[in-house]
Amino acid sequence: MKLALVAHNNKKEEILSIVDKYKELLEQCTLFSTRQTGEMIENKFHIKVNKVKSGPTGGDIEIANMVVDQKLDVLIFLIDPLSSHCHENDIQSLVRLSILDNVVLATNYATACTVLDFLSKHLN
Repeated sequence: MKLALVAHNNKKEEILSIVDKYKELLEQCTLFSTRQTGEMIENKFHIKVNKVKSGPTGGDIEIANMVVDQKLDVLIFLIDPLSSHCHENDIQSLVRLSILDNVVLATNYATACTVLDFLSKHLN
């Protein structure tokens, strides 16, 4: 299972909470992430994460390319809807491509937990 974990700055603690809750499952996956989120996950949980650039410097586009190339099964992208982002077009492209290419997409904590609960029950 190839899974990407991405989180806006105000959602970093939530993504760490998700990783803590589902660490056993995530250790069985090939993980991808934008730079800062990936570094936080690696430092706190000692899980290998394949990191791309940060979102504003092209990381969202790199993840979108993975979607287009069918190299990603699940995208957990905790989006902060209350903050403006200089790379809003990249974010929208990533979400749009995930929908078009039928990649499992979770954009908030509750949906991410639902997806990971499902995977935990059906992958083991």
